[in-house]
Formats: sequence, structure tokens, C-alpha cells
Amino acid sequence: MNNKCIICGSEQSKRLTGRAGWEVRICLDCANALTVPAPTTDRQYDDHSFFQIPVEGALRWRHAAGDLIKFIHDNGCRGTFLDVGCGNGFAIEAALAAGFEAQGIEASQSAVISGRDRGLQIQVGYYQDNTFPDNTFDVILMNHVLEHSANPRTMLMSAHKHLKPNGYLCLGQSNYLGTIPRLLGARWYAWVPKEHYVHFSVQGVTRLLQNAHFQVKSTRLTTLFWDWENILASTLRHWPGIMLHNFAAFVNQTRLGFPFVGDQFNVLAQKQEGNR
Repeated sequence: MNNKCIICGSEQSKRLTGRAGWEVRICLDCANALTVPAPTTDRQYDDHSFFQIPVEGALRWRHAAGDLIKFIHDNGCRGTFLDVGCGNGFAIEAALAAGFEAQGIEASQSAVISGRDRGLQIQVGYYQDNTFPDNTFDVILMNHVLEHSANPRTMLMSAHKHLKPNGYLCLGQSNYLGTIPRLLGARWYAWVPKEHYVHFSVQGVTRLLQNAHFQVKSTRLTTLFWDWENILASTLRHWPGIMLHNFAAFVNQTRLGFPFVGDQFNVLAQKQEGNR
């Protein structure tokens, strides 16, 4: 069994959690975590079940996308925008509404068709297979993408090349050090051991970005769950998830620090010049 970290190469790790057939091990060097054994392939998203969610019923994902674009926009980002792994295109819609010139790339053909039917500019395929001109985009978004890659640093190097000088990369990642994964252990929804190679921490992503010649400008802890208004309006229709949804929102809204730590985070980093 290979426990070598695909982020930093260290072989020093310790078991965090797991169930029959898989475990998660924390790298003692870079503070990210690995799924052991690793997924068998990172090419399994052409017809992923996630994209079977009806677009008209995806309020939770539209809200999360809008909130993420607001985070990017509020930090002063403008201009050309690429969403890598854009899914059905909710972030592209929000980016267009915020004034970006936005497009995306997505492996799932059904998701691409859904986005194109709504007038969005989306390429079908995997980011690592497609060549964009150098210095093309002001902003690149990778929202829950890096964990699906067997070589995250290579993806970041590609983003570095495709960004304009001083352009911005925004990452959305699950936070394995958050309160909810600490409480739920191996039952946390975001492990997804058949798909996720890496599980990130803010510290670990910061180090990875620095090694790929990005400077972190802003971070925030958050959650994929709705805000209080949406939760209170819909909990009766979403039982038995009511307690988890409310607790996740409480963790996100209070921002009291440990142990009230969000199970997701966003990082906005600026391209720095230098050899990669």
C-alpha cells in the first residue's frame, strides 16, 4: 500500500479515520490528507450522478455558487473568468450577473448540455487535456476540483500559465479539520473515497499554492449549507437533514473559532511570476 503524499512526496503519515476498504491518512509534512488506497482513476465524471439533479430544483447549489462569486468579486476581481469543472454552470451564471466575461469547462456531457441550453459558454472535456492560450484569464475558479486530481500541483501549474499577470485563482475545498468532519468521522459526506485523492486543510492548500507560485490573498471558512433564511423556509421539506443543516449554518454564521469551524473553505490567491 502506497502512503506517499501526492502533494509533497512525504511518506510520513498517520491514520485519521476510515471504514472497510479505505482510510484517510494525514500527511505529517504538508498537513493535507490522503485517501488510501487512492481512487483507481480521475476520469469518471462523464455521466456522474451528481449532474442528474434537476437544474430548476438546485437552489442549494445556486446559492452556494452565488455566494462564492460574491467572495471573488468583493475581493476586487474583474474581467475574464474560467470555471474549471463548472458542472451545470451555476457559478458561470452568477459570474455573468456580476459582470465577468465567464466561460467554463466540464467533463460531464449532460452537465455541459444543461449549461449550453441556458446559453452558457462551456467546453466539454477535462482541463488537463485542453490548451488555453497563455495569459488568457483574469480569474480561474476551481471549486471542488483539486481533490479529484491525481496530480493537483500540475493543475495549479496549468492555471498559473493560463492566468494573466497578477491574475487570481480561487479554490473551493472541503475542510477535513472542520467541526462536522470531526464529529461525524468516517461518516462525513465529503470523504468520497472512490473519487477524492486528497483532503485539504487551509494550511496545506496555502503551502501547495506557494509552491506553485501563488500568493494567498484571502481565505474564509464556510459551508455548503444554506443561510438561515433558506434553512428556516425549507427544513420541513428536507427532513431528516434538518439538524445537520441547522448545525452547519450555525457553525458558519457564528465564526467563533474552534470548535466551531466550517466544513468548507475558499482561498483566493494571486499569480506570482517565477519558475514553476
